[in-house]
Amino acid sequence: MKQIKRILVSLALFAAFFGAVSATKAAPAQAASVTTKRNKVVKLAKKQVGKRYVYGATGPYSFDCSGLTQYVFKKAIKKSITRTTYTQVKKGKTVKVSTAKLKKGDLLFWGSKSSPYHVGIYVGGGKYVHAATPSQGVRKQHLSRYFWPSTAKRVI
Repeated sequence: MKQIKRILVSLALFAAFFGAVSATKAAPAQAASVTTKRNKVVKLAKKQVGKRYVYGATGPYSFDCSGLTQYVFKKAIKKSITRTTYTQVKKGKTVKVSTAKLKKGDLLFWGSKSSPYHVGIYVGGGKYVHAATPSQGVRKQHLSRYFWPSTAKRVI
């Protein structure tokens, strides 16, 4: 009976040890996966620079602002986000709008939380990609204190 007890205790300790080891390995793998997703979103967003702005367009040759964000997330990482700026702002985790807090792939919104009028994708280095206007098309710009986003959302 004592030998069975020892074996069971040994098995329990073995399982606990290797379970803890595998759990610690999972966290970095998840972080790498999130980083990979963010980088894919940024890469595809940057590839859209220069394309036309057309109100209501969802790609792949022209976009409006929320059509661009929806297209990029779907094609880059197979993540479905809603179609309009108004509904996109309701998704994800709210993030403080500061270059120190923003991460690649965060959605940036202009206007109030209840009534946003524009959305873009943060690509790092204080820059974002957005479908600006019919005359400007899709472009990459620096965040500006004169046109600072009111809200940011993390959906990755």
